[in-house]
Amino acid sequence: MKTAIKISPKTETGKILAKSLLKLILAGFFIGIFHSFDAWVGLVLALYLVYTLVKKWRLHADDKYVFATGALIGGVLGVCCEGWGIYFNHWEYHDLGQRSFPYWLPFAWALAFTFVYQLEKDLFRSLGLQRAGEKIILTLLVAMIFPTIGEIITIQLGVWTYAWPYQVFGVPLLAIFLLVVFHTGVNYLMVLTCRQMGWKNEVFNPSN
Repeated sequence: MKTAIKISPKTETGKILAKSLLKLILAGFFIGIFHSFDAWVGLVLALYLVYTLVKKWRLHADDKYVFATGALIGGVLGVCCEGWGIYFNHWEYHDLGQRSFPYWLPFAWALAFTFVYQLEKDLFRSLGLQRAGEKIILTLLVAMIFPTIGEIITIQLGVWTYAWPYQVFGVPLLAIFLLVVFHTGVNYLMVLTCRQMGWKNEVFNPSN
């Protein structure tokens, strides 16, 4: 006689967080260890981004257009922010020879959106969040905690350094604030895009 195994919301949420944290740590160590070979790192990240997009299309996922559009917006705006920070010497990337801009950055920012979006989507489901206020608080926490962990790993492995003071393991408090602003801003643009295009999405444009 088979017995159905029920997974509690807490167990499911814990698995989601553990899986996401593991992916983030692996990505951080990959970039950190191989950052001096930034063209190869860029190629690997680009291939992984293409793989995730193709997978969405092959599975006919409901959010494939949201996924692709968000990755594009995140990548473009991320590059703009990086250009600003590098130009004004707010941070500096290392081991690039005569260059100051790593090849892998656009793909890292695009993948950052897909990571944050998928994590928010999974957490909304596992926690059963319905109220807009609860979703906003969770979104802010995700944008503050997970990108900061990724930056700590890569900074400690010598990928880049910040010039701003008041740092926590190499990440300035101002940078943490700006990461929240960036990811929240991208989410807001996706809310506007989904409403304009009529795309129903549980993170950006829920049906209820």
